[in-house]
Formats: sequence, C-alpha cells, structure tokens
Amino acid sequence: MNNLKIIADEMLPVYENEHGERFINARELHEKLMVGKDFSTWIKLRIEQYDFTEDEDFSPILGNSAKSTFGANVGRQRKDYLFTLDAGKELAMVENNEMGRAIRKYFIEVEKRFRQKQPQSIEDLIIMQAQSMKELREKQAKIEQQNTLLIEQQNTLKHRVDNLDRIDTIGDLQQRLNGMIRRYAQQEGVNFSKAWKEFRNAYNTAFNTNLTAKINNYIDKHGLKSLTAPQYFSLTNGLEDAVRVADKMLNNKEEAQCHLG
Repeated sequence: MNNLKIIADEMLPVYENEHGERFINARELHEKLMVGKDFSTWIKLRIEQYDFTEDEDFSPILGNSAKSTFGANVGRQRKDYLFTLDAGKELAMVENNEMGRAIRKYFIEVEKRFRQKQPQSIEDLIIMQAQSMKELREKQAKIEQQNTLLIEQQNTLKHRVDNLDRIDTIGDLQQRLNGMIRRYAQQEGVNFSKAWKEFRNAYNTAFNTNLTAKINNYIDKHGLKSLTAPQYFSLTNGLEDAVRVADKMLNNKEEAQCHLG
C-alpha cells in the first residue's frame, strides 16, 4: 500500500496501487460526509454493522502523526483505513443523505471512466461535479426555507385556533367588532344576523371582495368545521380592517341621525 497514486480528486481523493486496484481513505470520506460521530467510533460501527472484511474490503494503515493546535508533532500516529472503491460506495450510500449519494455517484463515475478506458477529461468531471454540488446546495437551501416557513405557519395557525374561544380581554379587537355590529343592529332595529349581513356587504364593497367565499376557502384549505367572520379576521390579521368598516357603518348612521335632528 506504499505505492499509491491519486487518480481522481474532484470530490475527494481516489487512490490506485501498482496492480490497478482503487481505494479511498475512510477518514477523508468521513470528513466529506460531515458525520456527527467521531471517526474512530463511526468506522468501527460501520465495519461491524456491514461485515466489512479486513484485507478484502479494507486495510488498516498508520496515518500522519497527530499535531497540536500550533502545528507541532506530538508523537502519536493515528489509525486510518483504506477501503476498496466498492466498499467506499457502500460506506457513502448507508449514510442515507444527499452528500452520501453525491459521493457514491462520484465513485461510480470514476470507476466507469477507468473501466471503459475512455476517461472523461478532468475539466469535464470538475464541471459536472461542481454543477451537481451547486444543485444540491440550492435544493437543500430551498427545502430548509420551505420547512421553516411551513413550521412557522403551522405554529401561528395552531396558536390562533387554540385561543379563539379563550379571548376575554376588554377592548380586544374581536370583541370590539362583535360589539360594534351589535350596536349597529340596535340602531337599525334589526337582528344580529341581519346586521352581520349588512356588514358583509359593506366589507365587500370597501375591499372589492367576497367575504363569504374567502371564509369558505379558508375552511376548506385548513380542514376546519366552521369559522365565524370575527374568527376569520383574527386568523388572517384582518380585524383592524373589519373594525374600520364597522366604524364607518356606525358613523354614517350617526351622522345621518344628526342631520335629521
């Protein structure tokens, strides 16, 4: 194992001996995979779990001397492992993550290149791997962003739904809206249901929308059994707009009464 040469080094080094056998350094693979466990624990566990055989799948070797923080040798040698390329593919695959799959694909490409004896140019392989890594990073960033947004939305919705029937603070906008519609009903001499109907018409006119359709769409989207207009406004941060519409209804009525008086 002393006459190894590097035959590919796009993602991590792939070595070849004088017999044309190809290997990877398990410690270098471990670093690239960004495994949570320390190398010694990780490699021993993998050897035991997947029945890797010494001198067939891997060979222990002595690595470089360990160094202190300041770069000086401290006189200890570490134990490394050379794995065959096939065993290296398995090591990468069992991590079951995007990086492991990308590295396994890289090993396959290297193996294919040498098996066919029509190697791709290093430049082509570098471009391919760079593009693959870029796409991987973009995909991971997008997934993380979507997951974060989804969690925030779910937490916000859950908090609001859980607290719909617990609000009893004086002056709360939802209570204020109900009180304004009740006051409007008294002024107009109509029942509460009729007052809400007139509020919906006023709201639709003010915002050029269909409040009933929006509430029904929200119920369907979130799988709710029912939802009142004040609850809908509370969940969608629309209470302030609703209160303004109700206030305008009341003010217009009071102004009309003043003119008549």
